[in-house]
Amino acid sequence: FPPVLFPGLIEDKSMKTVFGNWELLARILKASLCGVSSLHQESSGGGAHTNSLKWSVRQITPGSLAWASVIGIFLLSPDTEFSSTGTGKKSNISYRTLFYLYKKVLVSKWTTKRIIAIVTHINRYIFRAAKISADSGEQEDHTDAIDRALAALDMDSDSD
Repeated sequence: FPPVLFPGLIEDKSMKTVFGNWELLARILKASLCGVSSLHQESSGGGAHTNSLKWSVRQITPGSLAWASVIGIFLLSPDTEFSSTGTGKKSNISYRTLFYLYKKVLVSKWTTKRIIAIVTHINRYIFRAAKISADSGEQEDHTDAIDRALAALDMDSDSD
């Protein structure tokens, strides 16, 4: 986990503050969902053609947070494009592997206090001016099902 994912860009060997550089991740997501100009406005961005409106995005997911993390790493790398292999040509960084690793960590820790706090900060940053329905903050918890699927996949890979 590179320093860019930690508050103050300082790697925490205990990993207790990974994804704590939430403001950078929130800016990446906000620019992608609401347009770059939304970074310079008080509102959540808002023309009728933003990706967040087109895709009905009202909150972030483990996949979107993992994606923003990988994009942050990519932007700081010497790479200039994503290759179809998922590995950076110049840096040799395996962006595909990072994405799946980060998503797996986030899915398994999604309901922990620390990750909930990070997600809340990011959602407020991106969607603060958007009208959010009373039940949109409620997310169905699929943690047990995902844990079972991951365990089954691990068992399958052992027999390969």
